[in-house]
Amino acid sequence: MTALSEIFVPLHRIIPFSNVEGQGNRSSIFLQGCKLNCLYCHNPETIPRYTESAKLVSLQYLYEQVMEAVPFIRGVTVSGGEPTIHHKKLVPLFKALRSQGLTCYLDSSGFFEFDRVCSLIDVTDKFLFDLKGEGIGLQTLCFDRKNQAGIVPQQVIPKRLHIKNDKLERNLQNLAALLPLNKVEEVRLVFLKHFFDAEHLVGKVAQLLRNYPDVALKIIRVHSKGVRDEAGLSVHIPSVEETNALSAYARQCGINKVLTIL
Repeated sequence: MTALSEIFVPLHRIIPFSNVEGQGNRSSIFLQGCKLNCLYCHNPETIPRYTESAKLVSLQYLYEQVMEAVPFIRGVTVSGGEPTIHHKKLVPLFKALRSQGLTCYLDSSGFFEFDRVCSLIDVTDKFLFDLKGEGIGLQTLCFDRKNQAGIVPQQVIPKRLHIKNDKLERNLQNLAALLPLNKVEEVRLVFLKHFFDAEHLVGKVAQLLRNYPDVALKIIRVHSKGVRDEAGLSVHIPSVEETNALSAYARQCGINKVLTIL
């Protein structure tokens, strides 16, 4: 078995104590690298896998940083970027932390390849699972890697689909696969207009969550502060009333726990 001191990952930052990254007080580790390029991303500096500001650190370093916060934390949440792109490297870290009685969470976009990430899923206690949307508008919203400046185009629904449908559908498919494993803490939907039909998506989510009343749906009203194209995104921001109406619709669909972030 390779020692933790011999396995390295690109680190963006560590927050020793956080109460917004899952259940209880937790240490949050933000790794570099994400395969998506969401126009509303508030941490676009974490999209490249390697940057001048990121540090290449060993798993031993991360383990020691986390253990310094014990006994004041309940566990660890690894975020990004997208942490599942480091799935093989995170497995031994999670095993080591769980052996110390800490829970291990992943904050994920939900677009990973499930079969490739199974070994990490096995040692993950809970996912904080993002829903990005559905349909062809996702190509513009999250999959245009050429748009490094994050400019919001005037035409948000593309005329042609350049990525495979199964890739667009992976988000919901992964959620459906994780729920029976009791691996989902909360589902989070960033709500913005024009890119996808939010009510239709919430209806699909309600069908998935019907048998899992303890899993919360968090509806987050998108905001433009800190994104790469504030002016371009601002025209897609729903009103407070529209956001509350979507949350009410989610409850009507039978979702037990609905949280609204305005």
